[in-house]
Order: sequence, then C-alpha cells, then structure tokens
Amino acid sequence: MYALLSSETGLGFGASITIAAVLLVTYIVASVGYSLTLHPLAGFPGPVSTAASRIPFWVACVTGTQVTWMQKLHAKYGPVVRYSPSDLSFTDQDGSAWKAIHGHGKGEREFPKAREWFVTPANGVYGINSAPAHDDHRRFRRVFAPAFSDRALKQQEPLFRKHVDFLISKLSENVTKSGSIDMVKMFQFTTFDIMGDLTFGQPLGLLETNKYSSWVESVFDSIRVIPIAQFIQYYPVVNSIFNFLEPKVVKEMKYNHFKHSVDRVDMRLERGSGEPDIWNLVLSAKGDETLSLEEMYCHADVFMLAGTETTGTTMAGLTYYLLTNREKLELLTQEIRTVFSKESDITMESTAGLKFLNACIQEALRCYPPVPVGVPRIVPNPGRTIAGKWIAPETRVSVHHYATYHSPSNFRNPDAFVPERWLGDPVYKNDRRELVQPFATGPRDCIGRNMAMHEMRLMLALVYFKFDLELCEESRGWTQQRAFVLWEKKPLMCRLKLTSRT
Repeated sequence: MYALLSSETGLGFGASITIAAVLLVTYIVASVGYSLTLHPLAGFPGPVSTAASRIPFWVACVTGTQVTWMQKLHAKYGPVVRYSPSDLSFTDQDGSAWKAIHGHGKGEREFPKAREWFVTPANGVYGINSAPAHDDHRRFRRVFAPAFSDRALKQQEPLFRKHVDFLISKLSENVTKSGSIDMVKMFQFTTFDIMGDLTFGQPLGLLETNKYSSWVESVFDSIRVIPIAQFIQYYPVVNSIFNFLEPKVVKEMKYNHFKHSVDRVDMRLERGSGEPDIWNLVLSAKGDETLSLEEMYCHADVFMLAGTETTGTTMAGLTYYLLTNREKLELLTQEIRTVFSKESDITMESTAGLKFLNACIQEALRCYPPVPVGVPRIVPNPGRTIAGKWIAPETRVSVHHYATYHSPSNFRNPDAFVPERWLGDPVYKNDRRELVQPFATGPRDCIGRNMAMHEMRLMLALVYFKFDLELCEESRGWTQQRAFVLWEKKPLMCRLKLTSRT
C-alpha cells in the first residue's frame, strides 16, 4: 500500500513527514499570530507567552506555583491580566468584577462555571458546587438551605459541641505529655468528624484514633493531582484518550473512594436517625425538591470536602498568624477570657458577638484564603462588560482571591495581619474590604458559610480560652506553601499549656 501510494504521488515517507511538519508549524504560527493580533482579547495586558499559549498557566498549576505566579502577573500588568489565550484574571478594584462574574442582572443569564475546573464525579452527577444547569442548582439550594439555616445550626449545636469538647480533651492530653502537636491535623480531625456526623450520622473517628483514615488520606493525596485532572478535562481530545487508556488501578481508586460515601449514605438511610443532621432535613423535602439517591451520593462527597478541609485550613492559618503576631494574640485571648468565665458559657450564639475574634477570622480569610486561586466562569453570549471592559463570549474570567486580597491597590499593608482593618481603624479606612469574598458571592455563593463561621468561632474560642499556644521553631514560615487549587499544608507544630484559670 505504501509503495503504491508513493509511486502514485511521487512522495516518499520522508517527504510526507516533512509536509506534515510544515503544516503543523504553519498551523501553530497562524494560531499564535491570530492570538496575538486578531483575537478578541489581543488588547488586554499580559505576557506574550501567555497570550500565545496556555502552557505557562498549566506549568504554574501543576507545579503548585500558580498563586505566586498570578500575583506577580497582576503586580506587573495591573488589575486585568490575560494569563492564557482565552482567559482573563481580575483583581477587582471596585467590586464590579465580582458582581458581573458571580451575579447577574435582571433578565440576564448567569455566567456558567467552567466545567473542566471541577473533577467529574464518579457517578457523573454534578452537585450543588458544580451543577451546570441553573435549575438544578436552584433545586439543590432549596433542598439544602434548611439544613444550613440558623435554626438548624441551633439544633445541631450539641453535635458540634460534642466534637469540639473532644478536641479540647485531646489537646489537654498532649499538655500532660509536654510535647508539641500539629494543629493542622487537630483542626482537620475535628472538622472531618463533625461533617461525618452531619453527613453520615456518625463521626469518622479521627480524633479518637489520632490519625487520618485511609479515605481522608486519599482526599488529601488527590489535591496535588487536581490540576492534572483539570488539564485533561480542558482538552476534549486528551480527555477522550485518557478515558480510553485510563489504567485499571486509577479506575478502582476512584470507585473505592466514591463507594465510601455511597456505603455510608446507604447505612444512614437504612438506620434512620432522630438527630437533626443533614439527611433528616433533606428527606423531609417534598415534590420537586426531593433528591434522587445518586444526587445524595454526590452531595455526601461534596460536603465531606467543602465543609471540612477549607474550615480546618482557615483555623490553622489564623493560628499561625496569631502566634507570629503576639500582640494580636493577646488582644484575642483578653477578649475571650474577659467575656467568658467558664467553658459552658461559650456557645455559637455567645461567640457570634466577639468583635475581635470575628475580625481575626476575616483577616485570616484575607491573608490566607482557603481557596486562593480564581474560580473561572464563562462569559455567555453575546458577551458582557466587566470592570468597564467589553469581554467576548466564551472567555473564561475569574477574580483571583489571593492576588486581589494582597493587592496594594486594594489594601494598605496587604501582607500584614491586621484584624483592626475590620474594626474601623482610620489607618485602613480606604481598604476595599468588600472585595474579600472567600465564600464567593451571588446566587452560587457557599451555602455553608453560616455553619463554617459558627464552627470556627466556637472551636477557636474554646481553644484560646483553655490554652496558651506557642509556635515551634520548625513551623516558622509556615505560609510558604504550594497550592493545587487548595493549599498543600505543612505541619503547624505548636506547644500548648493550660491557662492558669483552668
């Protein structure tokens, strides 16, 4: 066949390869030329390399350097950066980018989420955090909203308190051993146990065993490969090839991980419960607001990550900033130990009014946002105006959390931990505090925001009421971390001692 083809066309194999190579190079040159000159985003600032190719962005993502990489781009090119041929990042300076990207005007379509950013669920059912259809998201929101209301949280407070009290007892045990302890693990153990109780009707037993279960370990291990999964899902051809060639061991790992949630939801539904956990409230939904079993499985998986890792991350980050800013720590402990005379006085309701504690949490979310990257949305037809600039449809746009919160155009002394900026300090009167949106904003903001804030206030107030903490020397510089959508956290080693009043 090859001989016949060569004789008829007069082309040898080498010549065919040369022609193919020339055509490929011509295509690449033409694509780059178009991207740099005629593309709708050609006029936006950014490096030539990122305007020509998405490769620099993928390299930053896969190596865990995307946060610092994007921050440097914004520092050099300004509040809007073209970081790949069809992507724009904003460090929102007046709030209009947040509103345009995450909200929507009357009669306008909301910006859909970029599908490749979310790892495809094992059963193919997208949950409240990634549902592509507006109607599905709205239905999920109506179903779950009662489970995260103030009324439900009040009913669930004994469950929260049980686990936080167990945390306090485990920390007290460590004090008697006069050793150091990793507060990252202790906070994460507690948040996973709490959410396990709320989602499955039973804790995961992490505090009790003082170690991560294999399932939770797999959650943390998978963080590093999130950018790789996003890369695969971004390119349809690559995604098709991967699905065809996906190793059996990878398929089994994904199946076993998802089956963990499936089995526990099934046991919870079979067992029943009189506790005010998530499923009792969800199962009371009627008519169109009921969930299918597959949707329950998917959401159990969603809540076990979204309601745990990020909350624990914030408390660990705040602890680091407090222990490296002793005067702020003293102000916080003074507030807590003045307002409360005994542990039983510390409740979700009583901690809600602690002004300095709330300011510390807000400042930790600004300095060390648990999701530090931008979460892309896609501009719908026929295009939209964002921050005063017309953006063509199909452009991926996002507000980059870390770069926005650390921009000197938005915040004075942006890299300093200053809770007073949230308390009306005139030195920081020009700070754009409304730009700090770690829970996102608009109709798809985080449904668990209230729960996270109550949980953090309760846990932090009890920890700092009961203990004096000191940072171990090996944890200096703890915030110098890589990020793969979520932070890859190092151990936060601390020494604890009981306060004199306890």
